[in-house]
Amino acid sequence: MAEINPPAWMQAGSYPARTDRLTISSLLSYPGFLVDESTPTRIRQGVKPSYQQQQLKVRAAPTPNMTVIVSAGFCFIDNHDSGGLGTYVCVNDTDRTLTVQPAGGAGQYRKDAVVASVYDAESAGSVSEWRLEVIQGTYAASAGAAARPSLPPNCALLADLSIGPSQTSIAAGNIADVRNFSVAAGGILPVPSGTAPNRLHPGQVLYLTNSDKFVYGKQDGTTADMVPKSTAWTPITLAGAWGPTGLAGDVAPCARITQDGSIELGGTMRGVAVNSGGNAAVGTVPAALIPSLTYLVRGVGATGITSNYVRITIDPTSGAISLTNGITALTATTWVHLDGIFGRAY
Repeated sequence: MAEINPPAWMQAGSYPARTDRLTISSLLSYPGFLVDESTPTRIRQGVKPSYQQQQLKVRAAPTPNMTVIVSAGFCFIDNHDSGGLGTYVCVNDTDRTLTVQPAGGAGQYRKDAVVASVYDAESAGSVSEWRLEVIQGTYAASAGAAARPSLPPNCALLADLSIGPSQTSIAAGNIADVRNFSVAAGGILPVPSGTAPNRLHPGQVLYLTNSDKFVYGKQDGTTADMVPKSTAWTPITLAGAWGPTGLAGDVAPCARITQDGSIELGGTMRGVAVNSGGNAAVGTVPAALIPSLTYLVRGVGATGITSNYVRITIDPTSGAISLTNGITALTATTWVHLDGIFGRAY
C-alpha cells in the first residue's frame, strides 16, 4: 500500500535511481506476453520507433570489413536481474563502429549478436554502465546449425550477424535486423506478425509491418483486426468467353474488400451457355485480394429479362470464381449481375 505522506523525491530531495527507472516504466507500453503476467512492472523493451526505423539500426561499413555500424537512437531496456527494478533509457548520440571478431577456419560457422546491454552493480556484478557490443557465437559445422549466443540478462537485441568460414568482411547480406520496438503507453506498436505479443491489454494496438494492418487487444485476452477502409474496386480477370456486357451504363466485373474484411463483387458480365444446375469457370479475383479472402462468396444475380438464381463461389486459396446456374438455362448472351454479392461464411 502506498504511504500517505509524499515520498522524498516529490520534494526534490535525494532518492535512488530506481525511482526514476520505475517512473520511466510507468510511461511505457505493456509487453503483451504471458510470461510477463507475473511481473506486472515489466515493459516492452526495445528501440524507439521512427520513420523508416533508423534508430539503432545495424549496417555494414561503407567499405565492408570486420566491423558494423550502429546508428544513433534511443533504447529502453528492462532490468531482468530482479523483478521491479525498472527500465533504463540508453541513448546513442552518433554512429558507433563495433568490431566483429575474426571468422573461423574451414567448416566453421557462427552467429554473432549485436546488442545494447546494461550492467548495473545494484542488482548484479560490480560494473554500472551500458554498452553497444557484439556477442560472439559458438562455432557450428554448418550455417543452419549456427545458433545465437547466450545474451546478457539486461539487453535489447539489435541484429544477428552470419559469419562463414574465413570471412573477411560483414556485408549487408550478413546482417539480420531483429530489433523490437517500444512505445509509450497507449501508442501503436510496429511489429512483424511473427513476433507480435499475443496478450495485449484491452485496446492496445499493433501495426503488423509485414501485412500492413492493425490489430487490437480485446477484453477476453484475444486479438482482432481493426476495421479497415474498403479497398478500391479492382477489375476481375475473366476466363474464356466471359466478358463485360458492353451495354451503355454497365460496369465491367470488379471486386473489392469491404470494411468488415469480406469481399464484394460488382458489375455485369455475360459469356457461355450454362444449363440448369450446371457449372462454369468465370475467372479469378485480383491476386492482391486473395490473401484477404476468408469466406466463400455466394449470391443471387438477376439474369437477362427473366430472374434466375445463380451462385458465385470464390476459392479462398486460388481466387478462382465459379458460377452454378439455377432454374433457367443461361445462354451466351444472358446478363449476370454481380452487384451486391458479398463474401459470407457458410
